[in-house]
Amino acid sequence: MDVSERYDTNEYQTYSYPEKVTCGIPGGKEKLLGDMVVGNAVKPAVSFLKKHGHKSIVSLGCGARINRIDNHIRLMTGLNLSYYVCIDRLYEIEPISLSAFADPDDMTEVLIRHYGGNPHNFFKAIKIFPETLVEDLQDVSCAAVVCQRILPYCRWENAIMSMNPKLILQEDLHGCERQNFRGQGYVRTRSGIRRYGFKPFRPWPIFPGEYNMVFWRRKDFGVEKIINKKFFWFRKLIESLP
Repeated sequence: MDVSERYDTNEYQTYSYPEKVTCGIPGGKEKLLGDMVVGNAVKPAVSFLKKHGHKSIVSLGCGARINRIDNHIRLMTGLNLSYYVCIDRLYEIEPISLSAFADPDDMTEVLIRHYGGNPHNFFKAIKIFPETLVEDLQDVSCAAVVCQRILPYCRWENAIMSMNPKLILQEDLHGCERQNFRGQGYVRTRSGIRRYGFKPFRPWPIFPGEYNMVFWRRKDFGVEKIINKKFFWFRKLIESLP
């Protein structure tokens, strides 16, 4: 799929919000108005996810360009989700770039299967929310979360756990902040990496067996059926390793 070609502006949506909302009597006390408070509107990302979070995968801190999202799409299609939601504190997020996919041919095949022959429908599923902090999504549920190249000293564990995602994918970790969810209702799942067919950014690991990614699953969510229960204990042991 050639992501360099132009798409109609209606094929993806970018949301913004007013810096200030005025209502009620000037100079009066703040009043609640639906989902708004005087001078402080609810973020569009919050409103969208309150309605569609159960069928959305959310990319936190996606950056100025949506790029190298192959594993995100594998997870989105694997969970049969409807929306790919991107948030960042930046004022603008460019949704289409030549680097959107590391392997365009493979992603085209994935999207053809998912959308019944029309891979470009994916661009209608992209929802962009600039000027949005991760902390703004506190207690707003979603199906899955992905984090890519997190800046050092960004600790988002509490906000992410409050979103109660079934799965959390962290990738491109070298020199970046790793979020730790161990002991917080999540376990690392190497079998999940194989289940969804994730591929590392680099074709070679720096350390043997390294994927340059960490995949977490909520303890009450199983990524695959364990047919041979004799090895169930072994899988649990592997997932408990740091």
